[in-house]
Amino acid sequence: MSKVSRRRIHIAPVGFEIDRVVLPAKMDKADKVFLMVHSNRSKDEAKEYVAEIEKRLKKAKIETEQVTADLWNIEEITRVTRDLILANSDCEIAINLASGSTNHSIGMDRACMTFRNRWNLRPFYPFAKTYNGFVYPLQQTEGVKELKTIVPHRIQIPEDELIQALKIIKQNQGKNGMKKKDLAKACESEHIIQYSGKSPNAILIALDRQILQKLEHRWKAVRVEKPHNHHLVSLTEEGEWFEYILQNPEPTMTNLGTASNT
Repeated sequence: MSKVSRRRIHIAPVGFEIDRVVLPAKMDKADKVFLMVHSNRSKDEAKEYVAEIEKRLKKAKIETEQVTADLWNIEEITRVTRDLILANSDCEIAINLASGSTNHSIGMDRACMTFRNRWNLRPFYPFAKTYNGFVYPLQQTEGVKELKTIVPHRIQIPEDELIQALKIIKQNQGKNGMKKKDLAKACESEHIIQYSGKSPNAILIALDRQILQKLEHRWKAVRVEKPHNHHLVSLTEEGEWFEYILQNPEPTMTNLGTASNT
């Protein structure tokens, strides 16, 4: 048995730092660094830092690729980071939590939290040796004295049957929401809810107890409204987020194989 040699990937947002992107990549012998830059390129004040980082990494024979995300949008940073992790799930992935803004740190750490299997994820914080001003060509910091691994935490995700219900709502809610009775029938058809009794309301009671009460009150993932004669169910922002995560599931260890081969 011999270990598989996996590509080493760094994901680093670019702010007013150079060493804290370049040196960790060199210390880790990274094969590639994804540089997260501001999606509004005309208003990106870090363009010169991006160019210098790319120059230094090229000299170190480390591949680079720019990816964009709105630096003011934590949700977008989280999605872009998560998509990168999914796209490189067979690699060892180090995530730099110090080279960008606070929004970057929060969004990228949140992306790590959405994974149950985190064997290949290593969020880290590169402590600087010294701190300077940050008017180009000065860096905000200089040198890297150590890499401190940050333990990724979990974000809880609803149970499978609740996620299935969220998918049904997403597909059928239209502009105003999905009728509660239609949701009940769909959940019954997909064997998401179980009930007994011949009362016409039995299926609706089961939907409430097994699905809607949990999604509405525990997870804040749906809203239930009655604008006219029908109860309408629709996703909240939190529900949209859960639905996004489950539309882009992490690969299983079975799909990835093990960290060794014959």
